Amino acid sequence: MIKDFFNGFGILFRRFILSSHTVTRAPPHVRDANNVQRLWNYFVIASLPSWLIGLWSLGHQTNLAIADFALAEVPGWRAGLLLKAGIGFDPFSVMACVAHGALYFLPIFLTALLVGAFWESLFAAVRRKRLDEGLLYIAWFVALMMPASAPLLQVAHGMAVGIVLGKLIYGGSGRYVMNPALLAVAFLIFSYPDLLFGKGAWVPVAGYDQPPVLDLVKEEGGLRVVAAVDYSYWQLFLGDQPGAVGVVSVLGAVVGALFLVWTGMASWRVIAGSVLGLIGMSLLGNYLAPDHQILSIPWYWHAVLGGWAFGTVFIATDPVAGAMTNPGRWGYGLLVGALTVLIRLGDVTYYEGVMFAILLASAFSPLIDNVVVQLNMRRRRMRLQEAVDG
Repeated sequence: MIKDFFNGFGILFRRFILSSHTVTRAPPHVRDANNVQRLWNYFVIASLPSWLIGLWSLGHQTNLAIADFALAEVPGWRAGLLLKAGIGFDPFSVMACVAHGALYFLPIFLTALLVGAFWESLFAAVRRKRLDEGLLYIAWFVALMMPASAPLLQVAHGMAVGIVLGKLIYGGSGRYVMNPALLAVAFLIFSYPDLLFGKGAWVPVAGYDQPPVLDLVKEEGGLRVVAAVDYSYWQLFLGDQPGAVGVVSVLGAVVGALFLVWTGMASWRVIAGSVLGLIGMSLLGNYLAPDHQILSIPWYWHAVLGGWAFGTVFIATDPVAGAMTNPGRWGYGLLVGALTVLIRLGDVTYYEGVMFAILLASAFSPLIDNVVVQLNMRRRRMRLQEAVDG
């Protein structure tokens, strides 16, 4: 079994470079000889614009904090590397910001990847089955949703729970109930509340606390505080704000959505349904309580506050955890968008509003599909009965 474990570990990493030779050439994959690994890799490719903007934003926020403190000597191994490379901490240098952001992101991603590879190889060796697909996708998106200050031990803990309890115990890709990356982050929120909500969680400079914009909206009294601290709408749309690397940029999510829809890897119905759900619930709130600090927020501001765009494009479109029928995808998307706004009424914090909205919608997706199927069967029986009676 030990030999099988190490052999599987090697095969797993070779699959990140080369596609598996095992592809499906029969229905339901009638477009081309596609495979599951390629599908997940498309999601990773689609998230690259969000990732690059997020690296710059994280580095920009961190370098601004360093400049505000006027530190003569910046502590830490990351600072040493940046100084030796001659990059420095200029908050207005794109290279300096991206490099600084990458030095926080890469350890988190590599930790998640190694922990996931261990569990994938162990399960494959014990079950004496081939390695499962999707590890790169899960590790990548766990890292995209983590704060830069996340301790690596907690990242490892969350990744282990997400990949084992969220995927492997169900049999692997295509069989799980909820998105494993999302489950990993949700588990960490409940287990380590300070990970996301502690002082200084989002800008990793000791003594510096810059909360996400959505926290400011709730704690300080609505959108007025956004203007008071000089956040513009287009600044938030771009992603120049404190937050997780992959989640801050709506622009990056839009580019990723276009790529996923164009390649046929994600359902446009889920995305469109989520947009309509967000708009509908926001308009209802505007009508019912125009003076409420949350209900009064226009839908287009809800779209740039928090992680709704990221969650809708990259997590809600998971083809396994979401609805499978086309009408069901509309209902599933509507549920995600509407619940995001509804959950924000109770606890407006950075992005777990959309996180819990997707988890709840995923739990209802089998029911949604079943209702669609039953209604189709009922209509067919009625048409058949009409044909017989006629």
